[in-house]
Amino acid sequence: MRFVMSLGVVALGAGCAHAPKPADPAARAQQLSAEAEQAYKALDFERCAERFQAAGEADAEGPDRAESLYRAAGCASLAGHADAAVDVLKRAVQGGYYDADHLEYNPELAALHALPAWSGIVAEARANLMKAPEPPFPVPTLKGVDAFGSRRVDQETVRQVLGLEVGKPIVHSGAIFRQKERLLRNQYNLVFARMGMTLFFASELKGSAFVVMDMVDAEDAAVRAYFLAPPKGHATDPEGLIARWNAYEDRMTQLQMQGKLAEDSSCRIAHCIGGFGHPDLAAFEPEFLAKVPKHVDALTTVLREDADAEKRAAAAFLLAYAPTAQETVECLRPFIRDPEDGVRNSVLRVLTATQEAAKQPLLHVSVVADAVLLPTSMDRNKATYLLTYLLDDLPPEALKAQRAELIQKLGQTLVEMSALTLPINRDPAVMVLKQLSGEQYETADEWRAWLARQPKTAG
Repeated sequence: MRFVMSLGVVALGAGCAHAPKPADPAARAQQLSAEAEQAYKALDFERCAERFQAAGEADAEGPDRAESLYRAAGCASLAGHADAAVDVLKRAVQGGYYDADHLEYNPELAALHALPAWSGIVAEARANLMKAPEPPFPVPTLKGVDAFGSRRVDQETVRQVLGLEVGKPIVHSGAIFRQKERLLRNQYNLVFARMGMTLFFASELKGSAFVVMDMVDAEDAAVRAYFLAPPKGHATDPEGLIARWNAYEDRMTQLQMQGKLAEDSSCRIAHCIGGFGHPDLAAFEPEFLAKVPKHVDALTTVLREDADAEKRAAAAFLLAYAPTAQETVECLRPFIRDPEDGVRNSVLRVLTATQEAAKQPLLHVSVVADAVLLPTSMDRNKATYLLTYLLDDLPPEALKAQRAELIQKLGQTLVEMSALTLPINRDPAVMVLKQLSGEQYETADEWRAWLARQPKTAG
């Protein structure tokens, strides 16, 4: 419920502040929610609370009313207005809000826990849950906290700053994450600090969460934190393909979070984020297969010129349907350093899947090695998996020729990654280390010892 709503809010965000007030209550509520999200991202909790509360009141019969009031309570609490937060939270549960675990573990509501009304609010939410049409997405359990990228900030420092406890339930709060990022940047002279949370929907890690604090020390900015200039244009959506991709992704995400998406659902191209096996998704891929090859240039223009990062990310995914793998790679390669995390994520996902399916190298090793040094774990894990597939496809003599240079450039980064708790960050690093070394070590201590034995290159 929350995730789907937030996607809709992001899509409505641009330009709402000066638009005429819509007469339709649902449209008015959406506009107010968009304004609330903008305030939330800006850490303007007073306005966030006011706008979310107004959204809940604008459409008294709307399906998102209780959710809007719940979000208003979180913002009021963060603004320091505990009594007001309790009042609006009571209205949320009286209106049917039922995600009791989210409410109980939401750090934005922590200031309310000691108030007399708190236990009754939780109890009423649990009573609502018994009558809910379907269960909410379960609150995950924190399995690990990682710190990466700074010589000044270690894992224990990050854990203490974040106030997290491994083994306990965790609820994501973008606002609190941003506050902690700011604290670390200011206190430790970081040019970049980004906190991310990875959830697992399936496999043996289902229901688990891992938190990563990615950092860049100020002196490393030129190497690790430079990006392309933000695009400022507005490119045409060819035959509505961008809109169709977003519709597919929204519905696919809903099905995934509801546990209704088969794990073996497949695609007819190399890159696949959720497949098309569910009846609600079946019509999308034939359209992408038929239309994208005719609009490769137009989609590349979206990726290069459109100011909307969501559109650029969708264009990157769609370019996986280009006529050839090499064409996909050539279209995407220039945008590995897009200024937005989500766009880089899309670009690297498609490049990784495309190289995995290939029988020969499609990118130069140096391009991928540079990407491994990007600042976020979303960048790094995909770039490192991409490197494993690329090295697999290199002729043995080519791998041997580049081995020393790769160890010199990436050895320390890969060894640090091998110590992380999040498997999708640790595992590809270990794979690359094994490819470069010919050894079969598993622990970070073993890899540190191996790296210490390697010849040092001057400069």
